[in-house]
Amino acid sequence: MKKSLIALAVLAASGAAMAQSSVTLYGIADIWVGSEKNELLDPDTGASTLGTKRVAKINSGGFNGSRWGVRGSEDLGGGLSAVFKLEASVGVDTGASNAFVRQSYVGLEGGFGSLTFGNVWSATDDVIGAANGAFDSSFSPLYSMSGSVHSSYQDRPRNAIKYASPDFGGFTAAVVYGLDENAAVSEDVVDFNLAYAAGPVGASLAYQVQNGAPDDVNLTLLNGSYDLGVAKLLASFGQVKAGAAKSNTVQLGVDVPLSSALTLSGSFGQTRDNAANGDGKRDGFGIAAKYSLSKRTFTYAGLVSVNEKDGAGTKVGKLNLYAVGLQHSF
Repeated sequence: MKKSLIALAVLAASGAAMAQSSVTLYGIADIWVGSEKNELLDPDTGASTLGTKRVAKINSGGFNGSRWGVRGSEDLGGGLSAVFKLEASVGVDTGASNAFVRQSYVGLEGGFGSLTFGNVWSATDDVIGAANGAFDSSFSPLYSMSGSVHSSYQDRPRNAIKYASPDFGGFTAAVVYGLDENAAVSEDVVDFNLAYAAGPVGASLAYQVQNGAPDDVNLTLLNGSYDLGVAKLLASFGQVKAGAAKSNTVQLGVDVPLSSALTLSGSFGQTRDNAANGDGKRDGFGIAAKYSLSKRTFTYAGLVSVNEKDGAGTKVGKLNLYAVGLQHSF
């Protein structure tokens, strides 16, 4: 009898613990079909690739990166919870998967905010898409422009500590410190963001330092948005600086809801280098449309075009991509 009572007590305690914990499987499957002609300067050698042929493609992650993951939390009492996330990237076009390279962390959440440890998104990544037109997707020109914050920042410093504040009347903040874990070099990454979102107004500031030789890379991003109802106006300014070399980027965008299911978004961006960085210039535009089929599934179409010029104004590279795609989330 005593053993039965003990067993029942153990089962009851186990059931109570399970009721206070949760684990969720989630993911995104995103694939697109399109055509690309990529003649941008080779990022490793700086050599021109003009003359590269157009290529038909079926690729993964045109709108958002395809992924699957598990996340969970446990109520520790007193408003404190233990949290974890393991998130893997997936190539829907090939079936290839890299286990948990997107995120892998454990931490604590409560009234103080959240404190997490592991492979986390940087503070800059948290706000980089807030005012980026073309839905902050592959159709946004800034991701294809060398010298922009979008193409230069560290999205996941890894071996990192991250603190994110609670919401204070629309204001939030976050700071991340990523360790290089190598005594022979100094290549830590540290960044922070400050953001405000309330009513129609949105604004954010992010600053990231990538330590390294011969110079640290300093990245600054300022975002702003205003929702008029019939359209949402977007704007951003970014700067990438290493020693005397500097690149400044401006971007203007707009989101236009055409119906409850259909939204159109466009973006124009330009990046200019200073004399110490070669006086080069990149400019481009992107436009995309998103049509919701359900709460979790939508189709999309878009195009992006980018041109590169050297200090003399000679065209040295260009990109043209157009595609249609489908995304389902679970």
